[in-house]
Amino acid sequence: MPVNKIYIILLLGFLCGSCVTPYEPELEESQEVLVISGMISDRPGSHEVTISRSSPYRQPEFKGLEACVVSVTNQDGDMIFYTDVGAGIYEADVPDDFLDVGDAASLYVMTPNQRVYQSSYDTILACPDLDNIYYELGTLETPDPEFSRPGIQLYLDMSGEASDSRNVIWRVQETWEYWASLFGTHIAHSRGNMEEFHTNKIFKCWKSYPLDQIFTGTTRNLSENELLGVPLIFVSNETDRLSVTYSLHVQQQSLSLEAYDYWQRINEQAVESGGMYEKQPASVAGNIYNMYNPDDVVLGCFYASQVREQRIFIKNNGLFDFSIPHISCEYQPMSTLWRNPAVKYPVYIYVPGNFNPNLWGPEECFDCRLQGGDTIRPLIWESW
Repeated sequence: MPVNKIYIILLLGFLCGSCVTPYEPELEESQEVLVISGMISDRPGSHEVTISRSSPYRQPEFKGLEACVVSVTNQDGDMIFYTDVGAGIYEADVPDDFLDVGDAASLYVMTPNQRVYQSSYDTILACPDLDNIYYELGTLETPDPEFSRPGIQLYLDMSGEASDSRNVIWRVQETWEYWASLFGTHIAHSRGNMEEFHTNKIFKCWKSYPLDQIFTGTTRNLSENELLGVPLIFVSNETDRLSVTYSLHVQQQSLSLEAYDYWQRINEQAVESGGMYEKQPASVAGNIYNMYNPDDVVLGCFYASQVREQRIFIKNNGLFDFSIPHISCEYQPMSTLWRNPAVKYPVYIYVPGNFNPNLWGPEECFDCRLQGGDTIRPLIWESW
């Protein structure tokens, strides 16, 4: 299917998806509002709820609220309690038999000042299959019409049965491997204080970050429960993400109609505001309310979902016809080290042996951790 047609279908789905006029609360600049957000799935294991106070409109930050009582109840009345782990984050280990497709769940929160909040019951709908994640070489437009930045555009394909959910949300996390520039065999802590240290232990690093951006899709107005060529993120050559191996993990979650409308409105407000809600949800009311005071404004959403996930690895083994930035270093002769009293220690030394002269370089050329990553290899990693 041509990409242009895909964009049109998605746009029509977003515009025509719901006839309900959502309630958007009018908030004053200084008004501090409770924000509750969470998701529970049919998978056993750790699940999270966050509770915070909204921050000023022009100074967004996460202001976690601690010491709350948090629990989730299923449609049979079974209840699990969440543990306060600090900074407004609450976690629970959900058992295997707590929820399944077709079951419903509701969130309960009591704050330290004895206010009680509850979400409406949200039902887990079957999630369509996440069929494929792939990429195409492309360019990204910049504010300068004479300059575009090369990179890769990632896409996904999704298909489901007629009985599966027609609404989904995609959450993505990127991980990449990068290398230091030089190898060393010794480390000098100060002039004349040198010991053997092989830098192969700190040569390879990884960085991993969940993206704040979310992606929503719907097939409510399509004959088939299928979306092809859904654009995700563009990875340009502005950073070193494509220098060695890059991986994108995509989690696809089924959504009820109410949850989809909430996240679609969140997306719309984030785009309109230039992404200003990265640290707190936008002023969009969801399915959570004060049980005893309907005038008490609360933001956020709690929803139940079935999850599909998939990961793609992209290895830079000569695939790209564009340059990728990487820290550039060259070995220096030892004479330049001893003559320079302003050298910042430690530095690393390369001793090649066979009567070849020793060489040195600054710490950042040998230790990949100084670029922000760590040397802990992810369990799922594929290298080349």
